[in-house]
Amino acid sequence: MRRYLVGGIAALGLLGAAPVVAPAAPAKPTSPVITCTRATIGGQSKCIARGQYCARSHASDYRRYGLSCTKRDANGRYHLR
Repeated sequence: MRRYLVGGIAALGLLGAAPVVAPAAPAKPTSPVITCTRATIGGQSKCIARGQYCARSHASDYRRYGLSCTKRDANGRYHLR
């Protein structure tokens, strides 16, 4: 009889210790938003956006899509603006 009493008390103790929690809503996967424009630069189809490397020889192509190839970094490379 004593075995059943100890087992029953232990089972009740475990029920009281485990709080009931509703499952959390699944989180949306966060991914970087890529905002680029499909463009034809130098005869090739590319996805262009501000800050990307650019070739000065294709400056007129970039201007067609509202960007300019004028920002020069410390290494002498140009970036779209």
